[in-house]
Amino acid sequence: MIGILLVSHGKMAEGIKDSVGMIVGQPAQFDTLALIPGQNIDDLKNSILDKSKQLNQGEGVLIFVDLYGASPYNASMKCLPDWQALNIDARVITGMSLPMVITAVCNRDSSTLYDLAQEAIESGQESIQDAIAALTNTNQTTESDDY
Repeated sequence: MIGILLVSHGKMAEGIKDSVGMIVGQPAQFDTLALIPGQNIDDLKNSILDKSKQLNQGEGVLIFVDLYGASPYNASMKCLPDWQALNIDARVITGMSLPMVITAVCNRDSSTLYDLAQEAIESGQESIQDAIAALTNTNQTTESDDY
């Protein structure tokens, strides 16, 4: 089973994990880490490395971070040489959202790590919608079709 780790500023990752539990149950090999104010990035990096070792069962670890280029991302990317040395296959996906994580949790038994990362990214992209504009466009299309 592919392990999943959520890393965020503050309690965002914990909140997403809680929501995933409400929707699909409490998954195994699924954990979170939070960057707290004043925390050293090297301490966060070490925590990410430790958690990724715990979550890896040989099929890799998918790590979601909240922001590209921010501390959780930077700390994760600092793990790359260690993951390579330990032969841990890992992917880091930025822009974490609930739809992305649900997709990963639900599909990880039937996908490779690379494919799972791509599925999660696609799910995140597809879930971004301007709901009012979509509704308005649908109504306008329906009304114009009536003429």
